[in-house]
Amino acid sequence: MSTRTDLLRLLSENTGTYLSGQKIGEQLQVSRNAVWKAMQQLKNEGYHIESKPSTGYRLRSKSNMLTADAITGLLRYPCDLQVFDTVDSTNNVAKEVPIADKPVMIIANKQTAGRGRLGRSFESPAGTGLYMTVALRPDFDLNKSLYVTMAAAVAVSRAAETAAGVKTRIKWVNDVFYQSKKICGILTEAQTSFENGSIDRLVIGIGVNCFPGSFPPELDHIAGCLSRTKNSFSRAELAAEIYNQLMDILSTDLTRKDFLREYRTRCFILGKNITVHPNLSEIGIRARAIDIDDNGGLVVEYLEGRKNRQIETLTTGEISIRVE
Repeated sequence: MSTRTDLLRLLSENTGTYLSGQKIGEQLQVSRNAVWKAMQQLKNEGYHIESKPSTGYRLRSKSNMLTADAITGLLRYPCDLQVFDTVDSTNNVAKEVPIADKPVMIIANKQTAGRGRLGRSFESPAGTGLYMTVALRPDFDLNKSLYVTMAAAVAVSRAAETAAGVKTRIKWVNDVFYQSKKICGILTEAQTSFENGSIDRLVIGIGVNCFPGSFPPELDHIAGCLSRTKNSFSRAELAAEIYNQLMDILSTDLTRKDFLREYRTRCFILGKNITVHPNLSEIGIRARAIDIDDNGGLVVEYLEGRKNRQIETLTTGEISIRVE
């Protein structure tokens, strides 16, 4: 573990109590300078740490820390909850945890190798986001996994309204937007049985940008956050509510597709001109997004090229969409 992670654990275990820099250094077996650097890093990430001359440091409160205690009491459905300060990817961790009779939920304050769709990286700075994965044994076939991604987008939108008080929109198929910027990405992965084609484990990764963070310059015009004020809402409450809303949807009969009506209402690209990039080609084709069909596909009418005026239904994994 890093000095920062060990320091956060030590302060959390002694919330409200001052610990001297010397004592911290002795317990963590690092220099006082290393303690000071890690302390500054935690402060920059938004943790409420107070320092007092000749006394030491203390974590003032756990009000916005991601801890199992803070989340468990808010859950309406049982799960095997594990909370980490730093992991490479919550999806990676969730793939290795045994699943019994209830879902597994992995939550982290930071990811060092967060992933999005199509192998893209997902920026996951500490203290400003929520990175979580729900893994479960579904009772449906692989061809319904698209519904799960769409259900997760609806769950995030509902949870954002409850926990942060903001109304978000969805970009087909798996991105959630607020104030015209992406604040959430969803990556659904399946481990399947080669014998019968059933899903052994469904892994639903959700990354939410909660507060202003340190994103690379190339993402400034793309990435947003739910609130411009740090710690204006509880990340623990948001995590619990996302899980609750997701399980609300998944506990119903997915073949009824009740959540699709809400998904269509929240999807902001319908009725808009978009650019479709078939097979992720750099060459795009202008089209109009017409509808989302009952299988989750995006129905478009092409506005140019050899398919001009033709209507086609697009499915995930085949295209990239850019709204004009």
